[in-house]
Amino acid sequence: MNPLWPQVRRVLKKTLPPDQFTQWIEPLEVTTLKSGHLVLQTPSRFHYYWIHEHYLSIIQSCCRKIDSKARVLLQMPDGQRKSSKTLRPFIGNVPLATTFLTSQTFENYVVAPFNHFAFAAANDIFYDGNPKFNPLFIEGPPGLGKTHLLHSIGNGWQASNEGIAAYLSCRNLLVYGPSIPAGPYEALWQTLSTIKILLVDDVHQLPAEGGFQQQLREIFNWCYDTGKQMVFAATRLPHQIPELSSGLRSRLGWGLIVRIQEPDIDDCHQVIESFLGATKVPVSEDICRYLAEQGPLNFHEIKDFVEKLQEIVEKEGTLPSLKERSLGIHASTTPRPERLSIQAIQKEVCAAYDVSLEALPGATKSRPLVIARQAGMYLSRKLTGSTYAAIGSSFGGRDHSTVIYACRKVRAEMRRNRPFAERIVEIEKKLLEVYREETLVKSRN
Repeated sequence: MNPLWPQVRRVLKKTLPPDQFTQWIEPLEVTTLKSGHLVLQTPSRFHYYWIHEHYLSIIQSCCRKIDSKARVLLQMPDGQRKSSKTLRPFIGNVPLATTFLTSQTFENYVVAPFNHFAFAAANDIFYDGNPKFNPLFIEGPPGLGKTHLLHSIGNGWQASNEGIAAYLSCRNLLVYGPSIPAGPYEALWQTLSTIKILLVDDVHQLPAEGGFQQQLREIFNWCYDTGKQMVFAATRLPHQIPELSSGLRSRLGWGLIVRIQEPDIDDCHQVIESFLGATKVPVSEDICRYLAEQGPLNFHEIKDFVEKLQEIVEKEGTLPSLKERSLGIHASTTPRPERLSIQAIQKEVCAAYDVSLEALPGATKSRPLVIARQAGMYLSRKLTGSTYAAIGSSFGGRDHSTVIYACRKVRAEMRRNRPFAERIVEIEKKLLEVYREETLVKSRN
């Protein structure tokens, strides 16, 4: 062994805490000292990038105190080295994105009561250099701005030169296949050593197979230990995603969890007005209100409606004046596939809570019936394309405001009561399994 390294080790042993020295410095092996370079080999890729990020400057400083001309180089184990010029950062076969949609920024995000808390938390990530929570987990229904917030954070970081932000949608992992090749894995860790914030979308679609969860857990540990900010988004809370490992579910809840609520009529009205306000199409108040009352609406559907409305104005030179015309535009821009029926949901909910199907739409207010009724409304809203009014009609002619209240009540209880949440998730899972089987049979016929 070259005599320089033992001397450097002795200095490092006095400088670093014992546990850090044992874990990170002791495994290093000197391979050679040539041309003034002390070459240290690490036992693994992970070790290489951790040393490079945290200890290389300290080792270099100690080395120069002993030999002012010597320089320290790190080397990976044989068979694990590959030219970084040929590598791109991947999770599995899916590349991490370091560019973001310029159309999705904080400035054009529509803030309303149903999403203001999530918006404020995302803003805090961007504006506060040392946020008080890590990770941030954003949960909410599809199409209500979770991805927009992630891209807003990414755009903000890139524009302010705060550092590199990286984005991954777990949805793509389902498309690109399960393998985790060594080369891209190496490139992934190279990229992680340079980023300042990691944005992970569609966590509820993270595959259980293929090693993705183990890899994401390693990435989480790396980012958390090195103080790199993480933001996750999903349509369900961590404990409501049964496909996730217990370790990941626990970690995703370490920081702050914020929810984007189901928008009510006033929220939808505000969003519609905001989208229309960005155009030159003056739509009357009654049409905006009428559309908001139809539901369910999300940002994508509202944007499609506004674009369709603009096309009509450009072609015909006039605005649709009838509410029916506006509703027709809405329906044509939001085609929905065949969904579960409300009746099927009611039947499954009654079986789960052991209540009478005949009594479900009635006026009886016993606790089991009330819970089953609210759960049925919530699942009908989530799993079908039905409006609040249509759901209310199927539950004994109840008003749409009752359905909105039931949806919020169930969501609040799911956050507070884990057994309750697990039962709702189990009912949903059974319904989807039955639906898939029926769809498969129909496709074969």
